[in-house]
Amino acid sequence: YYKSDIMFAAFFLGGMLFLASFVIFLNLGKRVENKVKIPRVIVDNYRKKQAPFNDATGAHAGALLGDVLHDPFQCFLPTTKLTYVEDNLHRNTELYKKIDSLFNKHKNKIVYKKGYEAIFLDKNELFVIGENNSSISPVEVLSCNRQDYNGKMIKLTTSANKELIVTPEHKIAVNKNGKIAYVEAKNVKSKDEIISKAENAIIDEQYIINTYDERQQEQCKLYCQYLDIKTQNPTWGYKRIAKAMSQNIGKTRWWHSNKHIPVPIQTADWLRKRGLLPLKIDNPKLPAIAKVLGATFGDGGIFQNLNGIFLSSSEKEAVEEFKKDLEQIFNLKNNENSRIIEGGVYGHSWCCQNTNRNIIRFFLTLGAPQGNKTRLALEIPNWVYLSDTFADEFFGSFFGGELGAPKVHKQRNRLQTLDIAITGTKELEDNRINFLNKVKRYLEDKEVYSTALVKRITKNEKLLLYRLLISIKFDNVVNFIKNVKINYCKYKKNKLVNAINEFRALKKNKYDELILRGYGAENVMKLLNLTTKSLYVVLNEEIIV
Repeated sequence: YYKSDIMFAAFFLGGMLFLASFVIFLNLGKRVENKVKIPRVIVDNYRKKQAPFNDATGAHAGALLGDVLHDPFQCFLPTTKLTYVEDNLHRNTELYKKIDSLFNKHKNKIVYKKGYEAIFLDKNELFVIGENNSSISPVEVLSCNRQDYNGKMIKLTTSANKELIVTPEHKIAVNKNGKIAYVEAKNVKSKDEIISKAENAIIDEQYIINTYDERQQEQCKLYCQYLDIKTQNPTWGYKRIAKAMSQNIGKTRWWHSNKHIPVPIQTADWLRKRGLLPLKIDNPKLPAIAKVLGATFGDGGIFQNLNGIFLSSSEKEAVEEFKKDLEQIFNLKNNENSRIIEGGVYGHSWCCQNTNRNIIRFFLTLGAPQGNKTRLALEIPNWVYLSDTFADEFFGSFFGGELGAPKVHKQRNRLQTLDIAITGTKELEDNRINFLNKVKRYLEDKEVYSTALVKRITKNEKLLLYRLLISIKFDNVVNFIKNVKINYCKYKKNKLVNAINEFRALKKNKYDELILRGYGAENVMKLLNLTTKSLYVVLNEEIIV
């Protein structure tokens, strides 16, 4: 009887322990299941006053949305460009296209929270080009989030004429008693001092290296690694360094004797010796550099095979000026790596070519188009807007190639069309319209206004001609002549000046005739479509530029 009591108690306690274990197991299972179904948000900056971030957007300091300091993870325009790594190559696309494709891929794993949605990417799924320890390198993306906005936007314009368009809740860095305070855009006042991040260097060695292929870039990394090891271990020989790098002894032996340095490093050294690398915004040669760069968007360019940078013109004087500018920028001897050749069906065209690959890579890094421009997306480099002088030289050279200068119409009552025209394929229509709109905004800053942006099919049905029509009102044309530069084309400048002076003489004769017939000055101004300012020019001032 005593033994049966003991056995009963043992079975009872054992059953209780089993039941308790089973309940605990069920609860643990639910917790694990919840963790799998609802991922924890790694970075959640929603409604925080200041969101910490590292720039992995592909935009370098100062180039992001007008130099204004703010959180770039808060909002992007759909057309914002993203540079990412795919198949060991750098590729570019609009940000929204990449984000939308990722959300479609992971549509079953989207996390929704307070008006926005997020996804967590797989390991090694996406790398973008960003800044890491002051150098450009791939940065892994862990998660993406998006939130569409449909409502009023706020546009902030700084005294430096930089613009930022954001949502009302977007945080902007403002100077408050000597300290940075992040204020929602809707609360920024006209007298507030907005903090901007100045960019000292427009390009540095890494930018040059990035224009080369993958193999050359890898050699540069190895060479830099070799230099680091050599600096940290000055007593080591090339054999020991090769072993530490897991590289062939022959490679480090050449480098030890200062031979077979990677070509991109040689290019960077060549530019550095000429004071062009790093290229800082206070470099006195930048206006001339902007002038040459603008020509590559017009009647110049860079050959697809990188065998030359060139400018073509019907004026020999223009290509000689282009050649001289290159020689002064890079401290070249006369005719060093350059030539001027005569071409055209009747021998009335001239072309200056420089074949120095270091020069070509330099302008390629600064944003010059490479190859056939009719099939390339044209993007005005952001650094051009860092100074009015840079912009004037850049656009002046572009106008020298693409401006259509008018003559007085045969009816003698108006000027013919004044326009700026570029060609492109149908697929590039949005790009061309965006490009010409930037040209339009530049001209408006010079008090020169446009009337329309039109397109038409060319003789080559695959190409369209996109034209920005500039108002041919007397005041507007005079402002163009006085306020806008035209580089590398004296013919167009002289043609425009002669046309407006001829038109001015016609206006003056008509004015004198109407006054003699008894018309009042105000009526004459209306009849001749003149303002007080243009009337003064008509009566007193011949246009001389």
